[in-house]
Amino acid sequence: MANPKVGCHLIVFRGRDREDLDGVLREVKEAGYDGIEGRIFFDGDAARTKAKLAEYGLIQGSLSSGYQSLAEIDRTIEYAAGVGVPFIMVSGVRDPQEGLRWYERAAEEFNEAGRKCQAAGIQFCYHNHSWEFQEYDPATGQPKEGGVTGLERLYELTDPQLVKACVDVYWVQHGGRNPAEFLARYRNRIGYPHLKDLRYLGAEPRPKGRLGREDATFVPLGRGEVDFKAIWRVLEPLNLPWVVYEQDRSEEPPAEAAAISRRYLKEALGI
Repeated sequence: MANPKVGCHLIVFRGRDREDLDGVLREVKEAGYDGIEGRIFFDGDAARTKAKLAEYGLIQGSLSSGYQSLAEIDRTIEYAAGVGVPFIMVSGVRDPQEGLRWYERAAEEFNEAGRKCQAAGIQFCYHNHSWEFQEYDPATGQPKEGGVTGLERLYELTDPQLVKACVDVYWVQHGGRNPAEFLARYRNRIGYPHLKDLRYLGAEPRPKGRLGREDATFVPLGRGEVDFKAIWRVLEPLNLPWVVYEQDRSEEPPAEAAAISRRYLKEALGI
């Protein structure tokens, strides 16, 4: 069974790649990663980006962007195609005033973006946080315990071939769900995962359901509570081509956190 290429999301470097891209790429390579997930580099100069990555024997396996970037999806696709990026990932910005209707409107935009990406040989993906696990009344679109989650509604209304899931397991856990069970339920929607670990910081007894944003923090893989072995038992049979370590913030120096996480993936999961 072929192992996936393993990427490092550059968010752990907290923007240092904008001032010292060479240094960041060198540290990513030294940590043992195959490639990176990041933004559009060099103002969209695909040839320059591809050449720079080649200097370090790396690829850009996925492009990370926000919901607002859909306004420039054609430019993003042109860059990704030029670099050879197989995944374009978008994360959403919730509008609490719209409730469930935001997801219903966004689904139409994601399907259209997915069609454009597919035509270019690229897979469009949506990245979750924990706010998408808010439950809503389907009739009114307003919050209601026991209703449908925003993420479920988004998956329901998007074409599974056009819009895949970049499942962030930290935020699934933060949202009060079991990541392995969630991945098993939506295994046919998975484009690639974000492997990210969580340490609980809140009060005891621990509340059920979604955590507050400050109730948890990000730690190197294997240093928190996310059950990556159970997650990998779900993901391994899917033969995914690409998985990504992500850590939004780190108490350790970023290069150290990235190296710890890469060692964990090799030693605990064999990837």
